[in-house]
Amino acid sequence: MTQYMDAASLHSAGGVGSRFGMGAGVFPDERVPRGVWPLVGRDAETGRVKEVLLDPNASGVLIVGAAGQGKTAVARHAVNTLPGEAEVLYIRGSSIGAGVPYSALTVLLVDLDERVARHPLVLLTALQALFGRMPGSRPIVVVDNVEDLDPESAAVLAHLASVESVRLVVITEQLQRTPEPFVELWRNQALERIDVEPLTLEQTRELVEKVLGAAVSRALVVALWTDSGGKAGNLRAMIPLARDSGQAEYREGIWTQRWLPPEDDVADSRIGVNSLDATSGEARKTIALLCILGTLPLPMLLRYVPQVEVDGLQQAGLVRVLWSDGPTVTIDDPVAGAAFRAALARVPEPAVTEALDEIERHEDLPPASDIVLTAWLMQAGAPITGTRLLRSARYANQLAIPHLVRSFLAHLSGWQEHPDAVIEYARLALDHSEADGARSAIDSLLQAPDLQPAVRAALRLAGVRVRMRQAPAEEWLPTALVDCEADCSAVPGADGEHLRAELILLRLELSLLDGRYLEVAGSSSDLLTSTLDYSSTAIRTKGMLMLALAATGQHERAGVLGEVLARSPHTASSPRDRAEAHRSSVLSLALAGQLDEALERLHDVSSSHRDVQDEAWAESMAGLLLAGSGRSRDALPLLLPAMAQLRMDDRFGLLPATEAAAAYAYALDGQDEAARAYLDLVAQPERYRGWVSRHTTDYFTVLTASLLDESGGAQVMLRAADRELARGNKGIELVLLTQAVRLGEHSAAHRLSVRSSELGSPLAGSSLLLSKGILAQDPALLLEAAEAALTIGHHDLAGSSALLAVELRARDDDPLIFVRAEQILRQTSVERRRSLTRQALTERERAVARMVARGASNKDIAAAEHWSIRTAEGYVHRAMSKLGVHNRKQLRSVFAKR
Repeated sequence: MTQYMDAASLHSAGGVGSRFGMGAGVFPDERVPRGVWPLVGRDAETGRVKEVLLDPNASGVLIVGAAGQGKTAVARHAVNTLPGEAEVLYIRGSSIGAGVPYSALTVLLVDLDERVARHPLVLLTALQALFGRMPGSRPIVVVDNVEDLDPESAAVLAHLASVESVRLVVITEQLQRTPEPFVELWRNQALERIDVEPLTLEQTRELVEKVLGAAVSRALVVALWTDSGGKAGNLRAMIPLARDSGQAEYREGIWTQRWLPPEDDVADSRIGVNSLDATSGEARKTIALLCILGTLPLPMLLRYVPQVEVDGLQQAGLVRVLWSDGPTVTIDDPVAGAAFRAALARVPEPAVTEALDEIERHEDLPPASDIVLTAWLMQAGAPITGTRLLRSARYANQLAIPHLVRSFLAHLSGWQEHPDAVIEYARLALDHSEADGARSAIDSLLQAPDLQPAVRAALRLAGVRVRMRQAPAEEWLPTALVDCEADCSAVPGADGEHLRAELILLRLELSLLDGRYLEVAGSSSDLLTSTLDYSSTAIRTKGMLMLALAATGQHERAGVLGEVLARSPHTASSPRDRAEAHRSSVLSLALAGQLDEALERLHDVSSSHRDVQDEAWAESMAGLLLAGSGRSRDALPLLLPAMAQLRMDDRFGLLPATEAAAAYAYALDGQDEAARAYLDLVAQPERYRGWVSRHTTDYFTVLTASLLDESGGAQVMLRAADRELARGNKGIELVLLTQAVRLGEHSAAHRLSVRSSELGSPLAGSSLLLSKGILAQDPALLLEAAEAALTIGHHDLAGSSALLAVELRARDDDPLIFVRAEQILRQTSVERRRSLTRQALTERERAVARMVARGASNKDIAAAEHWSIRTAEGYVHRAMSKLGVHNRKQLRSVFAKR
């Protein structure tokens, strides 16, 4: 995996450690195949090539795609899997033979009289006769690297296709560089154009899993996909390199991403260098600067290299000019760029280092370029000033790249004695020992009598930020905030305004961390009117406000704020602040019951703005949403890789919640032993976690226990709903109330009806129908609730509503209610769980349950089995307990014939 080009390409997880299963470094049995590379995500393209080649009226196809997209693989797979027998000839253009007439056809001309080649018409006739004598159907000629095909060979092959002597498969990177005879065939619709696009994120995951032979974490897949540009050729080089270097680490049966410090970057300088290493002079310097500095603004680059060099490199396909936010220049092939960068680090070139020195003296580099330059200097073993290390650490924090912050600070001698370094370190998600070290460093620095007021205030804020992730705020917050306010007030001017704004944000963060959402919604609601403010402070505050509004049940206002955040310019704030706002928006959508929209948001951000999303968090969050909605078989493939990745770096404290969600998903799927194993993990002592992580963990723990041992989960959910109502968190109360009623606490149905009527959200709509159906004992309403819940993706709610509709259906009710309810049940884990519990009965208990289902009384059962009535009652009671039903009517619905 390349670690190069811009800040986004340097995101990854860090850390080590495993709680169970295979340890790090144990490879699966199936290694990277050394034979044929798997062809993934190309079914449509290969299928269409085959269809055209099988069409007797078609002359062939023109396959178009950038270098490394897999065009040749598509052609070979399609041709090799054609039914029947046909001669296949592979012809490849060559830069050496591009100026020699008919050089590409040497293999065909070898058996012909050399005088034939001197006369084009005679040559065409001879070749036409040669192909006509070949056995089978019309021969297929695959023509690759057509950009270097000699014109005479191109003309001959195009003619042979036009007279139906051969079928052509022409492979090209660009239509503009394709020989005109082939282009003319395409214009005349004799050749059908088939474009080969980059692999999607999902296709890349499939490819990586096939190559590595095991499941892969989302963090690793996104890194490989982004750095490769989705090009199969790049991935072919990058996947083995990532595995062999340790950037891809195998743990617990999952391939995870591990961050290597810049000085340990092991990019293979042999991979893809030829095209870049062949350059010289100013062109070579241009390539080197872009490899070392990453994407650069075009005007800045042109101050140090001639325009003609950039134009020439662009025409040669070595660099690209991007125009999204002003013209920028970047290397076209990231694999070649990373390799050339590594080679330059091993043997720096004087012309390049002189240019870098000049740029440093005269330019303020973009933050991403500043970061990758510092990383390259570390890789090269060059001396780096403390000023540069501190500046790059600050930039890395702004760009949400924590592993680089750690690397830069670790490279700074005695960083604990530098206030600016300690402040940047405190912004990271620290474990207990790291937080203790940071607090110690802050306390020591605060003892200095000559400390500048602005530095003192910043250190105070940093100290609070560290402590709020260690212990409940009530224990220390009042005194800490008084000290912060006093120090911030003592700083005059713009610095003081900035620090006081940071203090306001810190107060909001503390409220969110402790679940006091009503305070946030009340103290910052004026931001709804300042929709045009897209500064970093405004973006962070609006993100926190959006979550607070959703938690307190103000979903309409949260939706308005979400639209404002979605319209915010990508460059108006730092990735760190946009990342915080993004996490808040996903949680807000989840609280409203907009599950599919939240999942789509997670996917879209991975595809477009990787710098604002931590992929371990995203994979875990997607798994949590799917498990929480009862979609266990969709959730587990996400939760298991997420847990493996989080055990390396759990910067958001999500691991316990993810383990609890996995327990619930396993319980839904009937794998009770696995569910209990994960519950045991959750029960292990943990470092302090914030409100969201604690309560999410408790939420899934209760849901799991309710499936495993009927432990009064409904009452636990109801008490939790009471606590959230007391805090004003009506949006969270609705979620808990819905679960309480779904789990059997029907006495709360009226309360759920009132709350659902008050809150306008998709979840509220489904919950309202559920509560009304229970209150009216109406199967039709319950079926409507099931349909509504299924529409929003909440399978737990859909299955429970459908089961109630089945249980309440009377003889004279519409039979279609029962049919549709059973159909919905079979789409959910509720039905799977019901079938599994049915199988858990002993043979005698199952026989008794069937008699009850047929309407037999205890007396009838006792007479039929020659038991006492008390014995019959015992068997009926045990069967009902195992099935989790409370009366004979419910037991009859479980064993009813379909």
